[in-house]
Amino acid sequence: MELGAEVLIAVTGAAGLLGRRVVDRARRAGHDVVAVDLPAVAAAAEDRAGVRWRGADLTVLAEVRSALAGVQGVVHLAALTGPRDAPEPEVHRTNVGTTYNVLLAAEEHGIGPVCTASSVNAIGGVYSRRPRFDYFPLDEGHPSYCEDAYSLSKWIGEQQSAAFARRRPDAVFAALRFHELREDLPPGFRERDEIPEDGWRDLWGWTSLDSAATACLLALHRTTPGHAAYYVVAPTTVCAVPSEELAARFFPGVELRAPLPGSAGFYRTELALAELGWDAHDEHPAISPAER
Repeated sequence: MELGAEVLIAVTGAAGLLGRRVVDRARRAGHDVVAVDLPAVAAAAEDRAGVRWRGADLTVLAEVRSALAGVQGVVHLAALTGPRDAPEPEVHRTNVGTTYNVLLAAEEHGIGPVCTASSVNAIGGVYSRRPRFDYFPLDEGHPSYCEDAYSLSKWIGEQQSAAFARRRPDAVFAALRFHELREDLPPGFRERDEIPEDGWRDLWGWTSLDSAATACLLALHRTTPGHAAYYVVAPTTVCAVPSEELAARFFPGVELRAPLPGSAGFYRTELALAELGWDAHDEHPAISPAER
């Protein structure tokens, strides 16, 4: 099912860091937007041209059904963003339950493209006792060794997306694995010699907000049906120390399947380029015809 131009796109978690960026980018790309967030947040927000706010507790299916009524595509970003944002059972219940509700309501409404926010931690990483990686650079086929409630919820979210894709073989589902969303790296950051504290746990990676928002819109416009997960991560690390030196120092037993020249990132993004047209090297992309 292909998304046409000038459609109504729902963005959950619309008041969040990435949600605000996606709403703005979707508007500038020519789409009307339903901005979905908690009732108190939505009530305090102002509808403006091309954006209407709907309040919903996404853990309640009836409210999700109402929030997504009439839309043609969904970007689901609402979530607790770490294992310590709430008690572990609450993190798991919230993230897994809201994703299921969004996928089910989308199915009931016949909403074709559904983009969900996953994380590089879906395979384990920063929140693990000791991150386990089988090889570098990481691709989407790497197994998951996640341990904590947040990372587990992101991995389950991907499995939910794949399950709904099997139920709806003509619809598009994309799970985007983001990494440390931020505006940009500070000037000169990559020239620093020190290794960022605890960076080895998440492989010194990051994603710019503009780049992440672009990936969300491109995912909605993917024409090939089915489910896929994609790494949406910057092509370079936040560290000036050569990546192969980092790998040898912190992960001496991990197989290097491809060179990591200079400060090359530890995540492969070729799949997102091939299937979404998302270019990891453009950290602040202009709006392209593919997003409209």
